[in-house]
This record gives sequence, structure tokens and C-alpha cells, in this order.
Amino acid sequence: MNKRIAIIAFVALCITVGAHAQLLWKISGNGLVKPSYLFGTHHLIEKDQINGFDKILALSEQADAVVGEMDMSDPNLKAKMMQGGMMKDTTMKELLSPEDYALADYDFKQLMQVGLDQIGTMKPMLLDMMYSVMMYSKVMGLSKQPEGVDILFQQNAKANNKKVIGLETIDQEMDILFNEIPLKRQAEILMKDIKESQKGIELLKELNAAYLAGDMAKAEALNKEDDSMTPAEEKLLVDDRNARWMKELPALMNDQSCFIAVGFMHLVGDNGLVSQLRKAGYTVEPVSL
Repeated sequence: MNKRIAIIAFVALCITVGAHAQLLWKISGNGLVKPSYLFGTHHLIEKDQINGFDKILALSEQADAVVGEMDMSDPNLKAKMMQGGMMKDTTMKELLSPEDYALADYDFKQLMQVGLDQIGTMKPMLLDMMYSVMMYSKVMGLSKQPEGVDILFQQNAKANNKKVIGLETIDQEMDILFNEIPLKRQAEILMKDIKESQKGIELLKELNAAYLAGDMAKAEALNKEDDSMTPAEEKLLVDDRNARWMKELPALMNDQSCFIAVGFMHLVGDNGLVSQLRKAGYTVEPVSL
């Protein structure tokens, strides 16, 4: 379940010594006039839980621009996400067996007081995200979903008259999340997460602790326990996006200093941003707070 909570925020692999307890990196060299910074976020962790967050926020203010997965200031963002997450030619009743439909319907009614007769035209991946967040909130005793620090970095940038740059548009992200994987397969992922919800919650609790401790090795081990997606599906959601971002980041950093804040799974591994930036000739160093 953890791979879809709050739109893909977790670790896939670990890399070199020093990365095992590191979320913040300084990018320099390769002709850059001013350094840029790279920070790994976790969308279900609030700022007060992150050690040294005020210092990280202050560091972001020194940059000319804050770069995120997308510009989250669009007032129509939620409406666009909902629109992109709707099915036109089928419903969940047609995608699921009667038994699975009854189980999913029951669980959604327990969590959200609405059943699939009301929300069954939503694409399964959108339902999966909703289910995961609501289940997490219930287990953790939260009255609302935590405010992602990605939004805080962008809001702070705008308050200080800094640029906010998205690496993807909302339309691109909706296509990745809701259209790349066939609907029938999305429904299978949803049902696996519902049937294994307790396992997913326990994994998420451990992953949260690993993130807050900066223990990437532990996060990697936990991530490998989540088998709800195939390697090919994970590639669509992580590696392919990293490759596209690497076509944009050099020009952005040449034009101005950037504070880049993206889900921390995008930082690590041979195809992660830390490794790819180094391969491109940049010096990428851990920053101690």
C-alpha cells in the first residue's frame, strides 16, 4: 500500500556511504555559479516531525527558485485531479468480481461513509490513494491528512517573491498516475491493498520511523516488502520520471540557484537523482543540519 500513499513518496533503493542517513544534499560544480539543494520529502510527515525543518526552510529561502514535482499553487488542482481520476466507459462494479466489489464497498463505507455506488466511477488508483490515506489517518488517530512539506516550501517561496517551478504539469502527473497502468490492473492493486491493509499500515509506520531517522537502509528493506506493484509499474512511476526530470534540472540550475523538493524515493538508487546528477558531472554532497 505504501507506494501510492500521497502520490508516490517512498524509497526504492539505497546508494553510497553517507546516503543511508541523508535527506538533504548540496549540488555544486559543473559550471554552476551558485549551488542548488535537493531535499527528499515524505507527504504524510508534517514539518514539526522533521528534525531541523526550520533550518531547511531557511535554506530554501536562499535559493532563487523552489522546484517541485509540480506547482501546487493552482487553485483548480484538486478539481483537475478529480476530473483526471474519473472513468468514462466503465465502473468498479464491472472491474471487480461480486465478492471483491462487496468487500471494497464495505470498507469504503466504514472509512468514508460512502460506498462504491457513489464513488465507483473513480479510477481504481484514485480510490487506492483515498483508501490508503483514510486508513492511515484512522489508525494514527488523525482528524485530517498531514500538510505535505512540499506545499510549505512552495507557499514560503511565493511569500518571499521566489519562483515556483514544477517538473511536471498536473495533466502529466494525472496521466502517469491514472492512465499508464490499465484499469483492470489498477483494480487488482486496489484489492490487494484492501485485503492486506493491516500489513500495509504496519509497513508504513515502520517506514515513517525510518524516514524521520534518515535511515535509508531500513527504508529500502521495508520498501522491498511491498509487492503490490511490479518492477515495470514502479519504473513508470519513479525511474522514467527521474529521467525526464534530469533533462530539465541542468538548465534550471544554470539559470538560477534551486531548492529542489521531491519525494525521497526519487533521490536514491542508480537511477535516482543523486546518482544521476553525479554522473552528469555535478558534485552532490550531504548537508548536515
